[in-house]
Amino acid sequence: MFQKTVSNLKSNWPLVGFLVIGLIAFLSSPSKSEQDPLETVAAPASVDTYIPAGHVLVPIEIANAESLASLVGDMGGVVDLYLASNDTQKGGLKVGSKLKLLRAPLNPQQYAVLVKDSESPRLLSFSGPFIAVVQNPEARGNSVTPASSPRKAVRIDYQN
Repeated sequence: MFQKTVSNLKSNWPLVGFLVIGLIAFLSSPSKSEQDPLETVAAPASVDTYIPAGHVLVPIEIANAESLASLVGDMGGVVDLYLASNDTQKGGLKVGSKLKLLRAPLNPQQYAVLVKDSESPRLLSFSGPFIAVVQNPEARGNSVTPASSPRKAVRIDYQN
């Protein structure tokens, strides 16, 4: 019986070779419990790789963040920024217009605006929090209003 089995294996040597190689490959592969769990999960992309040359991302505090989260997408949108009212400052002053607002990928409750590198000190001169007003994403050109922009006085002349 043993001799008959050996003679059958010799005549079917390609099949035997295939089975042996498959068995070796199966035994040498790591089990699922041995695999590193960090290898299977892709690392989140860093936002700083998407910043265009000559621009910076300025993290800001948004007073209307909860309502804004329901209006803008996962990445953000185009907004106008206004100062929010608090105990020390009067609100309603327009700080920037048509700014690209980005949501943080690791914490969607945090926001930043994309501004030119030369305009970031002016934006940082305002103390937050800010109110963000959603704009049309097709709008072009962004700007930060200077901190020392004088308000124009309204003059009314009465004539009889």
